[in-house]
Amino acid sequence: MLCRPCAKTVGLLLLLPLGWGLSLLPLLIVAPHVELRFLLPALAAWAALYLLPCPFFFRWIIHSAWFFPGEGEPTLQEVLEFMLLGVNELPNPVRAERKGRNIRLSWQIDDPVWCQRMALARLRQQYELTLTFDAASRTVTMRDRVRPADFSLCPVKVRTGLLSAPRFFCCVRSGPEFGISNFEQTAPEDWRFRPQELKSPVCNTILRNGWNVRFELS
Repeated sequence: MLCRPCAKTVGLLLLLPLGWGLSLLPLLIVAPHVELRFLLPALAAWAALYLLPCPFFFRWIIHSAWFFPGEGEPTLQEVLEFMLLGVNELPNPVRAERKGRNIRLSWQIDDPVWCQRMALARLRQQYELTLTFDAASRTVTMRDRVRPADFSLCPVKVRTGLLSAPRFFCCVRSGPEFGISNFEQTAPEDWRFRPQELKSPVCNTILRNGWNVRFELS
C-alpha cells in the first residue's frame, strides 16, 4: 500500500536539491568576479525565492503522492459516517466526534481508565485525525495534528495545549485484519497509543467501503 507513494515522495524530494543546485549555479560562476556587498543581496534573494517556498512544496508532494483509491462500489456518505462514529459504542480508547462537516478522531484522554493507561505509556501528545468528506469525488482527506498533553494529574484531569500543530504520519498498515473492528479486538494492555493504531483501522475501513483516501499536511 505504501510502496508507490513512498517512491514518488522520494523521487520528488530528490528534485529539490537538484533544483537548488541548478538555480544557484549562475551565482557560483560569477561569485569570484562580484564584490561581496553585491553578492550577499543576490544570495538573500535566491534564498527567498527557493528556500522559503519549501513548506508549500512539501505539502504539494504529500497531496499528489499520498492518494489511495477505494475498493469496490462506494457506500453512501451517511452510512460511512455512521460507521466511523460507531467507534464510540465500542470498548476502546478512540473517540469520534463531529466538527462541522468533518469528523475528528482522537484518544479518550478524559476517560479515567484509559487516561491511566496513557500515562503509563508515557503519552505526551494528544493525537487528532480529522476527516473531510468530498461527496463529488468520493474522497476522504485525512489530516494529522497533535497538541501537548499533561497526564500528571490523571485520572482527575488531563491538561492539553490550546494550539495543535500539523504532523504527517504515513505509517499505515493495510489488510483485511485492519478495520474499525480492530479497535474492539485489541486488548487494553496491547494499546501503545501510537498514531498508526488509530489511523490504520480508519483508513482501511474507508477504502473498503469504496471511498478514496488522500493524506494532507495542514
